[in-house]
Amino acid sequence: MRRTLGALLTIVLGTLAAAAAQPPAAIEPLRSAGANDIAAGKRIFESQCAWCHGANGAGGTGPTLQTATLHHAANDRSLVDIVRTGIPGTDMPGFTTVLTERTAWQTAAYVRTLGRSAARPAPERREARRGALRVGGLRRVPRRRGTRTTIGPELTSIGALRGPSHLRESIVNPSATHPAGYLVVRAKTTTGREIRGIRINEDVFWIHIRDAGGTVHVLQKADLSALDRELEATLMPSYASRFSAAELDDLVAYLATLRGPS
Repeated sequence: MRRTLGALLTIVLGTLAAAAAQPPAAIEPLRSAGANDIAAGKRIFESQCAWCHGANGAGGTGPTLQTATLHHAANDRSLVDIVRTGIPGTDMPGFTTVLTERTAWQTAAYVRTLGRSAARPAPERREARRGALRVGGLRRVPRRRGTRTTIGPELTSIGALRGPSHLRESIVNPSATHPAGYLVVRAKTTTGREIRGIRINEDVFWIHIRDAGGTVHVLQKADLSALDRELEATLMPSYASRFSAAELDDLVAYLATLRGPS
């Protein structure tokens, strides 16, 4: 009996390994989708995806989809897979519990039409160049690759991760949303010293805080009289009154061009 079970287990594991080694199954090209499939995909998109990617895929907390080239979807198969399973390590969730392979294909087909229609024109180069100069006013907080870490996330790929409306909101009302890993904390020592900044590490006995000047403070919790986590706070100041509407347009246009290594 044991030998029989062992042989069966070997066969099952071998079958699973062989299946895993197979290339992803081919799918029908998205460009072959008919009007009914695209209409079905649009309905799914509006109910499940527009919350993040905006109406008509114009962008929001998720990036715009009105582009011919999608950052994470090099081909039709990868786009369908992303619609169903999401993107690990990002805010893009999976929908395997609500979408079948067919409905995911229909949704992906609709997404492809957004890129082909190009409803939202690409930022003007002149605006983007002017916006690059505006970044100097934000240098204390966000950063681009290769610059010294301060108190904000890297912007190298921000245009591929967030849409224009979300980028603008983050500039004028930064407390509205908070990037992961930038919790603001306020610590007060038993001697009366107070440190406020971004929590960069914490365990049972210690907490590491980076203040607004970039200095990292390593504090033992036994030496603290108070430790508050400011869930709604941010160290990012609002720039609503520092830039005109035209200057904000330039800055958003520039940030939208930051899509990481090509």
